[in-house]
Amino acid sequence: MSWNVRGLNRSLKQSEVRNLVAQNNLQLCAILESHVDVSNLRKVCKFVFRNWSLTSNGSLCSRGTRIILGWNAEYLDVMVIAQTDQVIHTQVIFKDSKKVLFCSFVYAENKYKDRRVLWNDLCKHKALCHDKPWIVMGDFNAALNIEDALYGTSAQSIGMREFNDCIHQAELMDVNAHGLQYTWNQKPKSGVGLLKKIDRIMGNVVFLDQFPYAYALFHPFRVSDHAPCILKGLGTNGSRPKPFKFPNFIASKLEFKETVKLEWMNRIEGVTMFSVVKKLQNLKPKPRKILFDQGNLHVKVNDLRKKLDDL
Repeated sequence: MSWNVRGLNRSLKQSEVRNLVAQNNLQLCAILESHVDVSNLRKVCKFVFRNWSLTSNGSLCSRGTRIILGWNAEYLDVMVIAQTDQVIHTQVIFKDSKKVLFCSFVYAENKYKDRRVLWNDLCKHKALCHDKPWIVMGDFNAALNIEDALYGTSAQSIGMREFNDCIHQAELMDVNAHGLQYTWNQKPKSGVGLLKKIDRIMGNVVFLDQFPYAYALFHPFRVSDHAPCILKGLGTNGSRPKPFKFPNFIASKLEFKETVKLEWMNRIEGVTMFSVVKKLQNLKPKPRKILFDQGNLHVKVNDLRKKLDDL
């Protein structure tokens, strides 16, 4: 889990983190914008994480600790590869399966100019993780798409464009998600509030291939204005995800060929395999819509069988 709690010094927030960890059987937790002083870090984390191992980037922060990592060493080996005041890059080994996962936990700066250092860092880190499963999760303090904001401008800002450029260069994409669409809410003293998706869990193609059951879960806000981001389904149990399938007859429909043609004309930056995966993901809803428009096929087949029996 990664969660911007807007301060971890209060006992209410400490208890809420502990409850989320217990309820979701979490083994690794990143607390963002903790506001905990480095000198008080061990005391606070002892209450929140009990006997878990922990680390932070507090020594790199000008005030408070921006990112705290806690993990259950009984199940995970976690090694910090590199860190800045905006990201902690780790290598995680699952002790039971020996699987290796590279995880980057992000708490981005508020101003888009200050985030450029982070985008550059993520693009450089891709060189290490390009052939390994890699996820990037946390608070990016920037929307990625126009539809990531309920209210606001309909034009792409500089911050959004630079975030997009980073994601394409790093060849990352959103993990399938459930729960809240907008992960951050702003409640002004007067006027209309703002809802935005600025917290994300993204993975590379290798991650999506090696962890096919993984999905992101965005919980209600509760004691923070940010939603907790939980990555689940990393184990080997569970049913396999449905492959890309559709009834053969749909391929003979004119609208099917047109949708495939239009999607394949889209230019997606990155290696060829990344482009193919992304286009297939974008294409999935189209055959489903065509199939839905045909009506209930099972009912139609049963009606035809009945007519045939009558004849």
